[in-house]
Amino acid sequence: MSSSPFIPKLKPESDHVSDKQQVRPDSGVVGLQKFPQYLVLGLFLLLPLFFVPKLWATLGFDKVILTLLVSAMVVGFTSFMSLRLTRAKTVLPFSLLIFWGFVVVAFVSALYSGDTMDSLRGSVFEVQTVGFLVVLGLSITIPLILQGSRAKALNAVFLFFSSATILLAYSLARIIFGAEFLSFSSFNTVTVSPVGDFNDIGILSGLIIVLSLISLVLLRLKTWLQWLILVVVAIALTLLAVINFFNLWLAVGFFSFLVFVFLIARNTLFQDTDNSGSHQTSALLFVITTLVCVVSAVFIMAGDLAGNSVAKVVVVDYAEVTPSFKGTLGIARGVYEESALLGIGPNRFADGWRLHKDPNINQTIFWDTDFDSGIGFVPTLFVNLGLLGGSALVAFHLWFLYLGYRMFIGSSNRDPYWFYVGVSSFAMASFVWLMSYIYEPGATILLIGALFTGLTFVSSGALVPSSVKSIKLVTSRQRGFLLMTLVIVIISATFIFLLSVGKQYIAQSSFTESRNTTESVEEFERIASEAFLLYRDDRFVNTRAQIKLSEINILLNIPNPTEEDQQRFLTNIRQAQIFIEQALIEDPTNPDNHAILAAVYSSLAVAGTDGAKERALASLEDAQQLDNKNPGYYLAAAQMAARVGDLALARSKIAESLELKPNYTEALYLLAQLDIEEGDVVSAIAIVRSIISLEPRNPTRYFQLGMLLSSEKKYEEAIGEFTTAVRIDPQYANARYLLALTYISVSQPAKALVELRIVAQTNQENIQLQELISRIESGDIETVPGLGFDTPVREVSAEEDSTEVGRRAGETDLVFPVNTIQNREDDEVIDLVDPFVEEVDETNNEAVE
Repeated sequence: MSSSPFIPKLKPESDHVSDKQQVRPDSGVVGLQKFPQYLVLGLFLLLPLFFVPKLWATLGFDKVILTLLVSAMVVGFTSFMSLRLTRAKTVLPFSLLIFWGFVVVAFVSALYSGDTMDSLRGSVFEVQTVGFLVVLGLSITIPLILQGSRAKALNAVFLFFSSATILLAYSLARIIFGAEFLSFSSFNTVTVSPVGDFNDIGILSGLIIVLSLISLVLLRLKTWLQWLILVVVAIALTLLAVINFFNLWLAVGFFSFLVFVFLIARNTLFQDTDNSGSHQTSALLFVITTLVCVVSAVFIMAGDLAGNSVAKVVVVDYAEVTPSFKGTLGIARGVYEESALLGIGPNRFADGWRLHKDPNINQTIFWDTDFDSGIGFVPTLFVNLGLLGGSALVAFHLWFLYLGYRMFIGSSNRDPYWFYVGVSSFAMASFVWLMSYIYEPGATILLIGALFTGLTFVSSGALVPSSVKSIKLVTSRQRGFLLMTLVIVIISATFIFLLSVGKQYIAQSSFTESRNTTESVEEFERIASEAFLLYRDDRFVNTRAQIKLSEINILLNIPNPTEEDQQRFLTNIRQAQIFIEQALIEDPTNPDNHAILAAVYSSLAVAGTDGAKERALASLEDAQQLDNKNPGYYLAAAQMAARVGDLALARSKIAESLELKPNYTEALYLLAQLDIEEGDVVSAIAIVRSIISLEPRNPTRYFQLGMLLSSEKKYEEAIGEFTTAVRIDPQYANARYLLALTYISVSQPAKALVELRIVAQTNQENIQLQELISRIESGDIETVPGLGFDTPVREVSAEEDSTEVGRRAGETDLVFPVNTIQNREDDEVIDLVDPFVEEVDETNNEAVE
């Protein structure tokens, strides 16, 4: 019997199995069965809400650990229970066997991937790893322990509904009251919650809307419960309106329209198949269903207008950008030319992106972004696991749909409560799997979909009794001994796997916590070393190499190094080499590892070590082979060549980088510096002017021309060129910075301060920039800061989830913003500047005078 107010009192459940077929377990079996059932119910309740404070090992890894703990205990208790049975009855859905076959294909693909550790487990059990797919399979399988218990199956749905409702209310409250409200030292922005990022909150909202509509249709609920569901639906719709995820609106609109059509045809077309127990449709149900359909239609047909209306009330800066269908298809084509059957390997989409991305992406802000997934979870698996793995997953989904057809069309069981569990769990699972084709949900959403897939299998056993099979476990002593051995192996393997994953979790969490909180470099290196002993992740050692590299660069900049400084330099070089070579052993496919090794050799080359330049160039070539569309490696070679005085090589490498990315600010900056150093400014100005005549909308060329004019002390002309660059691209940080320096040269510190404050918004960590701003504010500015071979400030990165980045995704059809981007006023940049102007004029009048 159900004690939940959400679930009506259940009638006695009919028995569809004959007495001869019944298995009468002893009291020990009953005890061994109940505990894992409660564990599974606990997972339905806790999965949306559970997290470890501060999220040192990522939220997804927290969910994986919870699911693994529950799965391990369920597997253990079920294994012991099997030793007390001679016969077991269970549903054996063919789709479940297909999914585990899909996992086997993923494992084989990992073995041939060339980067087995990343493919099997990654750093934090990313959703594309084999390890996560195993956890997904366990989440589908363990709900089978609920077979035969209608009350517990209903409670599973109710517990999930309760926890999801709490989470949605929590998310809405944080949007209203701000990110500081109940952040738990873990969720620093309103776009992140215990379920995942903003779009995961949106998917959860869609799931709750679907579940609410089904509950209203199939259950006889009290009036106050119906009004409560209306409030929950209103909260979910509000969140969806703020998130404004277009594809999600399509899914919600589709499911709600299905319910609306069913309500209209309920008393005619479905009078013989309606298992709800009543054909009376309440007015409130029609109101809620119509509300969802209308709101969905509005955001589908007028998402921009509706989104702008919401944005005037709720200001949330969020936009996620992913590769488009065209961009994903291009990666698949490149991968299939080499390995069509098994793909590039699990969790290796980023490697495929680096190797096969369209060169046109280099003209956008996303040129240096390594996307970890394609347009969706399933399309990414087609790239990672090839045609064999992708087809296996599609076959699983198709057979799952066929199972739903059998449950609802060919069912001989008219129990309304099992029918409700079957419809709701099937709809929830189908919603998640549908979204996985057009988006890659986070770990929480995928695990929720897996749990409801398993609950669908449980329902199929009750609704289609013929699908339940009786399995003989023990028929002889030999078979009993074999079963006992199998149980020991399963429990031992489960314990070993759980222990190994636990070590990985501890390693990742301790490393991340130390990196963010430890002030002592020695203490951080000690923790990183211990983390590497627990789990051999190349990040642990290449981070230590980068620390040594920063110390090396500090020592290189000492004008007159002492003998002690020289010894420290050599010691750091040796340690950096050891760390980065260890990283290369663990992951030779990571171009960053080769680039760090090249940086170590570059430092030796600058110090005058024979042969170091050649080794640096060889390491950069290795990196270039793994990331062949990235111009950054050519620029790194050019910077090293410039520092060692080989200007011809530097110009050659700059030319190669500009072939890949003609608007590469860093390369044009270095080229201008070389022109200035070689005294070839006049001819360089003429060349750049001729290029501008061909590329009048390229802001980087105006930036280059401004640099050259400024070096010739033609400051007014330089100001004009920098201003043009900024007008074309208001986010152009380096152009604003050099414009500010030019203003300082012509004694206009107030205008310089305006530009520098705008640059500081995206360069808050730049100490030199902050010091320059402070000097101008205090009036202590006499000379213009010098420039080196590296650009002085950082440009806006595509890794920054902002509306600006989402809007700039429209520059190419290779990526697209998942969320509908609200329009901004054309004078937004002026609005950003205006608040500073009056203040600058007031604080700098004396300095100007």
